[in-house]
This record gives sequence, C-alpha cells and structure tokens, in this order.
Amino acid sequence: MAGNTRGKIKEHFEGMHRNFDWLEDHCGKIVALVDGRTPKLTEAIEALHVEIRALDKLTQCLYSTI
Repeated sequence: MAGNTRGKIKEHFEGMHRNFDWLEDHCGKIVALVDGRTPKLTEAIEALHVEIRALDKLTQCLYSTI
C-alpha cells in the first residue's frame, strides 16, 4: 500500500487497468454467447470493446507520466 499521494494515484490507475481487463473479458464472453444470432448486439459489444481498449490505453499513458 502506497504511503504518498503519487503512489496512491498509481494504485488507482492500476485498479482502473484491472477493471478494463475485466470489462474486455466480459465483452468477449457476451459476443461468444450471442454467437452472431443478433448482429446489431454483436456489433454494439464489439464497438464497446474497441472503446474500452482506447480508454485503457489512455489510462496506461497517464499512468506512465506519473
């Protein structure tokens, strides 16, 4: 556990990264469950997955500057 502000901020960014991993995993599971039966839902989840990756990359970029 971090003792200073910088360390605590980094811990929160790491937590965000873990949550993005969790979200990506669930997006993949939903796409597998839908299995192409509902193309619009598949497309929406895949688009969400792309945006989650973008947010994760942004988070990693911010993390690296701290």
